Amino acid sequence: MSGQTIGFIGLGNMAGALIGGLRASKEYAATPILGFDRNAHKREAFQEALQVRQAPDAAAVAAASEVLVLAIKPQGLEALLREIRASLRPGALVISLAAGWSLTNLENLLGPDRPVARAMPNINARVGASMTGICHNQQVSEAQLARAVSLFDAMGAVNVMTEDKLGAFSAIAGAGPAFAFAFLDALSTAGVRAGLPRPTAQQAACAMLLGSAKLVAESGEHPRALIDQVTSPGGTTIEGMHALARLGFEHAVQEAVAAVIDKEKRMA
Repeated sequence: MSGQTIGFIGLGNMAGALIGGLRASKEYAATPILGFDRNAHKREAFQEALQVRQAPDAAAVAAASEVLVLAIKPQGLEALLREIRASLRPGALVISLAAGWSLTNLENLLGPDRPVARAMPNINARVGASMTGICHNQQVSEAQLARAVSLFDAMGAVNVMTEDKLGAFSAIAGAGPAFAFAFLDALSTAGVRAGLPRPTAQQAACAMLLGSAKLVAESGEHPRALIDQVTSPGGTTIEGMHALARLGFEHAVQEAVAAVIDKEKRMA
């Protein structure tokens, strides 16, 4: 199955992260990948860096691909679907990465018999550490679902779920990296303020966050239990935790996630 052509329409940052993850995997290193973007410079760059064959237009990608990944912004998706629907291969799986576009919306434009899926990966695919949520309609076969999971598993971890869970999952796993980057920058800047060189402060922040996530994931302990293990009575860490609580840290994070979910609903 790894020899089947995978098509990408839209060659932006996310497509680059995904294709880079595929090329770095053993299973998909040599898989034929066909791509199209309206920007000729992007097409050439993807061909040179990631061995993505250039197609003359979006319809040509649709016609040649057993699996078609739509990696374009939501506002351009309707026009694209109208452009390519007559060219799609019979039974080909279409995977949309666009937020706010439900499976029903996709079926309305592509037809109720078309196998369609939605995937919400994140930018960490660039280093093989994406967390991707996938949902699909009833026309997706077990083999096609296994294929989709395999594609995204090549660049991290995958969770298959019903569509009603995808919005919340994506708000955490998809938008969450931006929140994490902001947290890392804030920690690094605090270190600089305290006298550390920025490279040293950033290294400490990154190693801390990576190790903390690994500890939560592998220990199975609740984050609150681990907080108790770090905060000694009358110690320094509890002072920092008190400051975060006083300034509304947890509330801000929860409101940020809720804002992402609400925006996705309004886009739909």
